[in-house]
Amino acid sequence: MNNKKINTVGIIVTTFRENTEEILNNVYNILDKHDITYTLIEYDISYYKSISEVSVMFCSVDMIISIGGDGTLLSALKIAIKCNTPVLPIYNGTLGFISEIPPDEAYTILEEYLSSDTNTSYKIEPRVLLHVSTIRNNVTKNYLAVNDMVISKNDGRVIHLDIKISDRVVSYLVADGVVVATPTGSTAYALSAGGPILAPQIDAMSFVAIAPHSLAFRPLVIPKEDNIELSLAKTNLKAMLTIDGYDICEVDSDTIIKTQISNKYCYIFQSSNRLFYDILRYKLNWGR
Repeated sequence: MNNKKINTVGIIVTTFRENTEEILNNVYNILDKHDITYTLIEYDISYYKSISEVSVMFCSVDMIISIGGDGTLLSALKIAIKCNTPVLPIYNGTLGFISEIPPDEAYTILEEYLSSDTNTSYKIEPRVLLHVSTIRNNVTKNYLAVNDMVISKNDGRVIHLDIKISDRVVSYLVADGVVVATPTGSTAYALSAGGPILAPQIDAMSFVAIAPHSLAFRPLVIPKEDNIELSLAKTNLKAMLTIDGYDICEVDSDTIIKTQISNKYCYIFQSSNRLFYDILRYKLNWGR
């Protein structure tokens, strides 16, 4: 994604964090210096309806700035993918696997992005998305996931799943659920469930069972060319489909869920000063 003339910026901020006012003032100063207009969203956008509303408000912005943690960035990315807009994450949260750019460094990146065509301090990195489809009674609904798609039990009982990959039967699984994650989402729920960490540049998805009843079932890394098809194997069971933490719908044995790598991407500013592996070493306390 190349530089283009920036006229308007959307800002999404988690206001209850420390240093929020100071970060905002510094961002305002840079934007004012370059005569950039901006729209600020201060409220919680953790609800799907609110994200849709903000997407309409931000449909004409040229970039989005996210100020907060990974949750704030995730919401910003879900807005940005609707209009192919890059997101600059300014870290002001608790974890920061994907929103890992500290404020002082983010100011330098923002200044450079607005003032020149060079990009020595940053790169804009494309990130893989999941395309998720639900098919029921010949009605198909489509969704995009930045982090993951989860099918989980919703009444306390385990669920029984038939699993196909590229139309081939792979397994019959009894578990609390499954997580299908992008490389970006591989450090979230999928990692907690025992899945592998995928480097962001990989066009692949991880498939991880949640508390499987068979120790023989292992996480899978599935390439872009393949698709996953899931369905409940027992008619008396129901499950919940969740995408990026949002409950989408209840599913039953008449529902087929298909997941594959999308041909669309989201775009995140990344610092040139560190690699993904540096972030892992720091965040996961690997080594000294």
